[in-house]
Order: sequence, then structure tokens, then C-alpha cells
Amino acid sequence: MAIHPSSVETPAYDEDYYDVSAPQPETIVRLASKHTTEGYRDGITASKQLHVQEGFDEGYILGAALGLKAGELLGVFDGLVATVNGVLLSLEKEAGASDKIGELEALLRRQKKVRDMAKLELTIEKVFDREYFGEDGVWKWAADGEDGDKENERTFDDIVLQHPLIVKWTMIAKGSSEELGLELKDEFITAEEADN
Repeated sequence: MAIHPSSVETPAYDEDYYDVSAPQPETIVRLASKHTTEGYRDGITASKQLHVQEGFDEGYILGAALGLKAGELLGVFDGLVATVNGVLLSLEKEAGASDKIGELEALLRRQKKVRDMAKLELTIEKVFDREYFGEDGVWKWAADGEDGDKENERTFDDIVLQHPLIVKWTMIAKGSSEELGLELKDEFITAEEADN
């Protein structure tokens, strides 16, 4: 005759096996308390390690992506200033280009001003300000694809492209480039523009 496991009573789950109303020796009470406390600590420690590491990993990826994008934008502004400066230097060597030099000097001053403003706003302190992130590290801006729809899930790169400062300075970079007759690569298309 086979015995099915569910038909066997286990003393640990049998309420009648342990008489909780009977006085317990003090050592058993202390031992039970010690095991409960140690089990609680072990559970908390294991849980913290798991969740803290996951939070760190997620925050690190988002932070790195934001830092890269801010640095990329600053590089674009430096490049625009260098472009105008290069054209200006080459025109200064040409005879009869003095009418264009004044216009280019004004353009260079504007581009430098824009670059300097970007350097002030795209600092780590501003990009990661409490205005944009909660105390729990979660971003506060609305990011497309957060409605739980699995097909529209966004990556950290998509979320970075929706950061208000990144959106603002991407648009300014595009405008500055167009003013110079240049076109930025597709990497500067924001998530919102990609959806259109």
C-alpha cells in the first residue's frame, strides 16, 4: 500500500502536537526567540542585498545614459562654436571678406553664449536635481510607454531623451545647427519626435 505525502500528518503543522498552553522551559523560549530574531535578520539582509543591488544597477544605467547624453550635447555646442570660429579665421585671411566677418563675429558670440548656458544647465547637479528626481531616485517627468503596455515599453535611452533638460537642449542644438546650415544626426531625435 502506497502512502501519499498529503495523508501523513506532520508534527510541525499539527496544532495538537504542541501544547502551547503548557509552560515551556526558559531555554526553549530563549532559543525560539533567538532563532526568530536571527531568521528575521537573515531575511532582511538577503532582501536588502537583492533590492539594493537592483536599485543600484538601475540607477547606474540611467545615470550613465543621462551623463552621456548631456556630454554629447555639450560636445555639439563646442563643435558649433569651433565651426563658426574656423570659418571666421579662414575668412579673415581672405581679402574682401570684411562684410561677412562682422556677421560671423556676432554669430560666434551667440554660439558661445548658448554653449555657456548649456554648460550651466547640463551639470550633474542640475540634471539630477530634485526637480527631476524623487527621493526614491525615480524620475518625475512623464515618460512615454509607462502605461504598462508591453509593446510600448521604453528603454533608459528613451527615458533620457524625455528628460526636460535634454529635450530643451536638444531642440536648441538643432536650432543652432540649422542656423549654421548644418544637420545633426538622427541620434538627436527625441522619443517624442520618433513617434511622429
